[in-house]
Formats: sequence, C-alpha cells, structure tokens
Amino acid sequence: MCVSAESACVCVCVCSMLCPASCLPLLRELAQWRCLLGWHRHPGVGASSAAGLTTNTGQQQQHQQQGSEVKGRASRPVGRTKPLPVSQYSSAGCLLTLHHSEKPDHEEVCEFRPYTCPCPGATCKWHGSLEAVMPHLMHAHKSITTLQGEDIVFLATDINLPGAVDWVMMQSCFSHHFMLVLEKQEKYEGHQQFFAVVLLIGTRKQAENFAYRLELNGNRRRLTWEATPRSIHDGVAAAIMNSDCLVFDTSIAHLFADNGNLGINVTISMC
Repeated sequence: MCVSAESACVCVCVCSMLCPASCLPLLRELAQWRCLLGWHRHPGVGASSAAGLTTNTGQQQQHQQQGSEVKGRASRPVGRTKPLPVSQYSSAGCLLTLHHSEKPDHEEVCEFRPYTCPCPGATCKWHGSLEAVMPHLMHAHKSITTLQGEDIVFLATDINLPGAVDWVMMQSCFSHHFMLVLEKQEKYEGHQQFFAVVLLIGTRKQAENFAYRLELNGNRRRLTWEATPRSIHDGVAAAIMNSDCLVFDTSIAHLFADNGNLGINVTISMC
C-alpha cells in the first residue's frame, strides 16, 4: 500500500478536530508511515500532533491515578488502638495487662482470684481471700480434725462404706496449714479406687517450698508416695485428674487396713 505525504497530512488535520483518544490507532499507523516516508529527517505536523496527544493522554492518566489515590485515602477507615484489658482481679492485686485472647486463660489460674472452699465433695459455695480460708474451715466445717507436727498419722475409718466417700484432716506445721484428703471413687461398677493427696492452704509459689510423703505400712509391706503439695487453688479434682497423688484400689487398701480402718503416715518437709 502506497501513501503520499499529502494524504498523511490530511489525516493528521482530521485527527486534530476529533477526540484525541479516538485518533490513537490512526496515529500509530502514521508513525509507521513516517518511517516509511522518511519523515524522521523532516519532523512536521504529524510528529508534533502525535507527541501532543501522547502528552495529553499521559497527563489524563496521571490525574486519574492521583484522583484514585485521593479517593482511596478518603475512604480508608482510620484505625484506633484499643487499650489492652486488665485482669478482672486487678482490684485484688493482679497487675497484669493482657491481650484479649489471653485474658480468659490467665483468670482461670490467677493467684489473685478468690479462693473457694477446699473441702472435697461439699456443697459449700463459700469463696474469699486466702487469709479467710482457715477461719471459714474452723467455723463452717468444725468436724475436720487438726493435728500439729510435721509427722502424723491420718486415720480413715470405715473405708468399706459404699459409694463415693471423702476423708479430710488438717495438719499444721512450719507455720502453714495442710489439708489431707483421701477420696474413694467408683470408676465403674464393682471397681473402686482410692486417691490420697496433700494440699497447702496457700499459693502455688508457697507450695513449691514443701514436699510430702504418704506411706502405708502393713505386714512386711510398704507403699510410699512422695510429691510436692498442691495449692488449694488447684484443688483435689485437678490432682486426681492428673494422677498427681497416691492411687490404689480396694484390694491394696485391704492389705493395709485394720478392721476397716486405714492409717496413712503423713510427713511434711521443707525443700
């Protein structure tokens, strides 16, 4: 196809009267004709018009991009930093500031949460401070016996009683009080187990300073368990669930029992 210079100039003039964007395809062809006709040696109206249209189109795109950026900034919500919550036991002395997801787990084990009544199996709904635990036990659970000394005998009577039974005794030594618990549970019909554990009337940190030993003695037989006492914050149920206690079944209990009574030697020591 042969195109004269006069025809090309007419096309450029027509494009100048039309919408610049609609002339882009034609201008691309003119650029090719320019090379074929040797216009690169004599730049004229077509080259300047194409350059002007290219510049205008670039400016339009730049303005559109800037407008889009401004619109994006205007529609973007401004984030607000939420303050981290404090423990619900902050009034009791807990100073931790926690992430929202960490708050429930912490409050389950927080040392400043109220203490509940440590008596196992009781329906007592009391709760209060650590300092109020012993006065509560002495007032509301007067049947619990307290023995003095670091080495005592915990006597559980009538261990053959049917069903679930709890035996509880207090031991006082090293300026602290310890709760001794023997619990009988029926795991399934006809199979009963005994669980013996020592709890400190104190915090978990205080409990780490002590150790206890439970010992059953019989005719040329001995069964011993040694461990760190648990805090009453953990409770008896947690010790049994984690098998962190002395566990034995009915047949073992009968080997060490005397007329249905089971004596357990309890020794408390400091670490």
